[in-house]
Amino acid sequence: MGKENELLSISGIKFWVIAASIVVVVMGIREASVLVLPLLLAIFVSAICLSPFLWLKKKGIPQVLALLIIILGIAVITFVLGALLGTSASEFSNKIPFYEQRLSQYWSDTFLWLVQMGWVDANFEIKEKFDPSSIMSIAGGVFTGFSNMLSNSVLILIMVIFMLLEVSTFTKKMKIINPVSIARMDKIVLNLNKYFGTKTLTSFSTGITIAIALAIVGVDFPLMWGMLAFLLNFIPNIGSIIAAIPAVLLALIQLGPSSALVTAIIYVVVNGIIGNVIEPKVMGKNLGLSPLIVFVSLIFWGWVLGTVGMLLATPLTMTIKIVLDSLDNTRNIGIMIGDESSLKELM
Repeated sequence: MGKENELLSISGIKFWVIAASIVVVVMGIREASVLVLPLLLAIFVSAICLSPFLWLKKKGIPQVLALLIIILGIAVITFVLGALLGTSASEFSNKIPFYEQRLSQYWSDTFLWLVQMGWVDANFEIKEKFDPSSIMSIAGGVFTGFSNMLSNSVLILIMVIFMLLEVSTFTKKMKIINPVSIARMDKIVLNLNKYFGTKTLTSFSTGITIAIALAIVGVDFPLMWGMLAFLLNFIPNIGSIIAAIPAVLLALIQLGPSSALVTAIIYVVVNGIIGNVIEPKVMGKNLGLSPLIVFVSLIFWGWVLGTVGMLLATPLTMTIKIVLDSLDNTRNIGIMIGDESSLKELM
């Protein structure tokens, strides 16, 4: 009994030491978010660019030239996004008071109609419970936060260059340190390439389709809503819903209920086809995350890193899951944070 109590005591001490260390690390990341965010964005961009970079090298293109092509592509995309997003976000921010006023008027008229129908008590202060006009301010905050991060594009680009250059020597280092782990590391890299490559393509397709459809409908700032759809498509399950809400509300304010309904249908159809039909077939169902884990990760990384942290929450969590799935000791944890579809392949 004495040895068992001693082992339990040691296990308890280890648990609290690990828990305290995690708290210290998380608070350190939160306090250093100004430095951590560019690094995480650089890792995120590097993960997306890794597949085309390796593909160019396989085609016989020298490493320096392949890297130059990737960097030029990143620079062009960053410049275009910065110009479009910066202008749209500025115009949208200037119009937010007008949109909020119109939306509050719609909300008041709807509430009055509900009272007249007898469905809601007249003394119920619904605005204290939920104010839809705040959604416009939140949407503006998302674009402002992302635009601010684009201002660090030079620093991020430099880090991406060094990260991509390090890829070729990383495998050699791992062979020296631990030759047995090479196969496992290759599996992790392959799954990461598959996830980020597929997710980027499907997210880009979603954003382009949404932007074109909203431009046809006549909703203001279609490129901005397409960009939001692209970014939030990295968040499974709830990202498409979050992206649709401000666009539908803007269509209601600007064009009326029928256009708002058409806008909602566009989002449902596009995300239903790309997210529920095309993406699972290409990516594989074993790379899914539990909706609960997605929601918790949004809250956690949003609290730690702010608005941009919420956009990076799912890629960060998915990276952790891929690593956990690839290691025998942590595979059970990877199964626990996966979604229901991933269980069907294991049963």
